[in-house]
Amino acid sequence: MRNYKRNIPLPFSGKSLKFVADEKHREFRFTLFKIPFKTYLGKDKTDKRVLIQRNVAGTLKLCASSLKIDKGKLYLLAAFEMERDEHPLKDTVIAEASLSIEHPIVVKVGKGQFQIGNKEEFLHRRLAIQAARHRLQRGSTYNRPGKGRQRKLKSLDDWDAKEKRYVDNRLHLYSRRLIDLCVKSEAGTLLLVNQQQKEEVAKEEEFLLRNWSYYGLKEKIAYKAKKAGINVIEE
Repeated sequence: MRNYKRNIPLPFSGKSLKFVADEKHREFRFTLFKIPFKTYLGKDKTDKRVLIQRNVAGTLKLCASSLKIDKGKLYLLAAFEMERDEHPLKDTVIAEASLSIEHPIVVKVGKGQFQIGNKEEFLHRRLAIQAARHRLQRGSTYNRPGKGRQRKLKSLDDWDAKEKRYVDNRLHLYSRRLIDLCVKSEAGTLLLVNQQQKEEVAKEEEFLLRNWSYYGLKEKIAYKAKKAGINVIEE
C-alpha cells in the first residue's frame, strides 16, 4: 500500500552515493541526485565514522539505503554489507532456545542448560516504567499548557522513549549472550522451540502482546546469528 507520510524514507541504490573525505578524515561529503550533502556525525560514540572510512577506502560496500526527513532534519539511513565472522562451528551441534516472558531465553546445548535474563530484571522493570508513566498521565491535566498538547504531554513522551530504550537494550543484551554461548559451544544451528505456538498465544493475550517483544528479540537473534554464521530454525 502506498504511503504519503512526510517522514517516509526515500530509497536509493548504493551505487548512487559515494563518500568523499577531507585530508584528515574528519568530514565526509557525498553527492546524491546531483545534490551535494555534508554529513554531521555529532559525538559519534558508535562506529559510524569507522564504517564510512572503510567505505571510502573501498573495503566495505554500501548497499541500498535511504534518506529521511524528520522535524526539519535530514537523516541518512546507510546500510552496509554485513561481514560474517569466522568461527569453528559444527552443523551437527544444535542449540535449542526457548523464549518466554518468565525467562527471556532458556538455551540447551548438549547436556548443559543455561538461562539468560530473568523475569524480575525484564518484566518488573518494564512494568515499573509503565506505572510511572501512568502516574504522570493522571497529573498531566494540571501541567502548564505553554504550546498546548505538546507541552502537556512532553513528560509522557519522555517515559515512552525511556521504556523503548530499556527494552531495546535488554533485547540486544539477551541476543548477544545467546549467540556468544552458541559460538562458545560450537553450535552451528540454533533451534527456537515452540516459537510459532507461543506467538499465537501472545496474540490472544493482551498482557503478553503488550509486554513481551517476541518479534524484536527474534529479529536481533537472527541478525547476530547470521553475522556469526549460525543457522536459525523456528519450530
